Amino acid sequence: MLIESFIPERIKMKALQGLPLLLLLLISNISFSQSIKKQIIKGNDAYKKKQYNEAAVAYQKALTKSPDPTAYYNLGNTLYKTGKPDEALKSYDNTVQTAKTNPVKEKAFYNGGVVLQSQNKLGECIKAYKNALKLDPNDEDARQNLQRALQQQKQQQQQDQKDKKKDQKDQKDQNKKEEPKPQPSKISKQDAEEKLKSLLEHEKNLQDKLHKVKANATDKPKKDW
Repeated sequence: MLIESFIPERIKMKALQGLPLLLLLLISNISFSQSIKKQIIKGNDAYKKKQYNEAAVAYQKALTKSPDPTAYYNLGNTLYKTGKPDEALKSYDNTVQTAKTNPVKEKAFYNGGVVLQSQNKLGECIKAYKNALKLDPNDEDARQNLQRALQQQKQQQQQDQKDKKKDQKDQKDQNKKEEPKPQPSKISKQDAEEKLKSLLEHEKNLQDKLHKVKANATDKPKKDW
C-alpha cells in the first residue's frame, strides 16, 4: 500500500536576541519558510482533489526556493499518480538526501520500493524495503511487501531456469532437424531385384570371357625357332 500522507512543515522558533541585523535575517528566513510552506499546502489541497498536475506545479515552485524534503516527498507521490514512476523515484531519492529525520527517509524508501515493485525491479525494490525497515523495524507494510517481493524474486528465478532449460532443449531439437537425413529409395523392390540380377549376369559374363582368354593363351603352340 502506497503511503500518501503528507509530512507537516515544522518551523522551530528561537528566542530573538542579538543585534537588529540578526533579527532582520531571522524575520527574512521565517518569511522564506512560510513561502515554501504556503506552496506545499497549496499542493496538498490540489492533491486531495486529485488535481495532480496543479499539485506538482505547487511542489516544484516550493523546490525552486529550497530543496525541501517535504516538497520532494509529496512531489514523488504526485508524479507516481500521473504515471511518471522514474521521475517519482528521483524525487524520493532527493527526499532521502535532504531529509534530516529518519521517519521522512523511511517513508521515501518505502514509497520508492512500491514504485520499483510495480516496475518489477525486484532487486532494487527489495533493497529499498530493507532500508525502510532499518529505519523503522515496526513498519509492517514494508515487512509484508518485502516478503512478497522476495517470493516474486524466487519465482522469477525459477521461471528463468525453466526458460533456460527449454531454450537449450529447443536448440538441440533444432540442430537435430537441420542434420541431413538419408533419402529413401525411389525404385520399387522388384526393380531393385531385377537391377541386381542384371548386374550379377553382367559380372558372370565378364568372368566367362576372362576364363576363355586365359584358356586360349595356354593352348597356343610355342614358336619353333
